[in-house]
Amino acid sequence: MIQQQDIVFAALIALILTWVISTFSRVIKVVVTRSSELGYSVKDLEGVIQRCYKLFPIENIRFKGATFQRGMLVRVVTDRKKTIEGKFMGKNADNMVCFLTNSSVIAHALDNIEEMSTITQVRE
Repeated sequence: MIQQQDIVFAALIALILTWVISTFSRVIKVVVTRSSELGYSVKDLEGVIQRCYKLFPIENIRFKGATFQRGMLVRVVTDRKKTIEGKFMGKNADNMVCFLTNSSVIAHALDNIEEMSTITQVRE
């Protein structure tokens, strides 16, 4: 026969386990968020940049009368109204351009870009 003390003990154990699991999941979420905010590690960044240089070898482009060179900080608005801010890495023969942002590398078709302008500092 189950006693009232056993029920209270089981409830306390369940409460403690729930607290431990929720605390553990919050810690994991914070660690993942912080690592993604930091962007690339220095070792990874050099490899990413070298790969972009090989895949997007054209260093200069002209877009709606303005000239953009590799390494410039740019703000791009796509035809779907998405804004990309990052470093222009180059263009390839397939009319694709590459941008290095704080958190990712983005390749986008030049034909699907509505606006491109230089900026002085990338927003975080």
